[in-house]
Amino acid sequence: MVKIAIITSKGGTGKTTTAVNLGHGLALSGKRVMLIDCDPHGDLGLVFSVDAEKTLSDLLRTGKTTVNQVRDNLFLITSGGRELNSTELAIAGRDGREFIMRNALSDLRNVDYLICDCAPSRNLININALALVDKVIIPVSMDYLALNGARHTIELMREIKRYTRANLELMGILSTQYDVRTNLSQEIYKVLLRHFPNKVFETVIRVNTRLREAPSYGQTVFEYAINSTGAEDYFSLTNEVLRMNS
Repeated sequence: MVKIAIITSKGGTGKTTTAVNLGHGLALSGKRVMLIDCDPHGDLGLVFSVDAEKTLSDLLRTGKTTVNQVRDNLFLITSGGRELNSTELAIAGRDGREFIMRNALSDLRNVDYLICDCAPSRNLININALALVDKVIIPVSMDYLALNGARHTIELMREIKRYTRANLELMGILSTQYDVRTNLSQEIYKVLLRHFPNKVFETVIRVNTRLREAPSYGQTVFEYAINSTGAEDYFSLTNEVLRMNS
């Protein structure tokens, strides 16, 4: 099983968009995929119109949750919304609090890819996600603040590895919201290549209206606009991830 966290400390970089469309892309390729919404905003549940009885919040408190099948080969554990914030406080005093999610999912079987969609914050839920996964994708939108968010995320990864001895590695930096019409996008992309050599995905996620519209229809970009550049880019990312983990 390949376990991936999609995370950065900067909001608005396309984390959830990437989780939804990479997850569905992998599922369409025949892989069994589990999405876990680690963000109290609960956007994955909104996209797939799921209001589950038990959520990630329940998993962390009791070890039990509801796994929702949302598409062929695609499964979802919703976050629990704002309840996840109170759960974080409830588990903060437990021994081994960083490993609660990992221990609760230790018996997970028949899944090829597990993808955690993380909130843009430094919190115990994200630490649990990073202690669970093996690989990290950091989405960076084409602005300088997002670059700083990537640096903070890499620092957090190093701390987690030191503290938990987790086998955690950077799968790649994903360039998102790339506007082919602007010099800024080109400049930021060059900075990424310079600062993160051999760690930037070949795929670039271009600015695309269809990507923003799809969630409002409860669809992934592959369902909503298969011929769009958004679908083309996430198809390319899916194939790149498959090649990296073949």
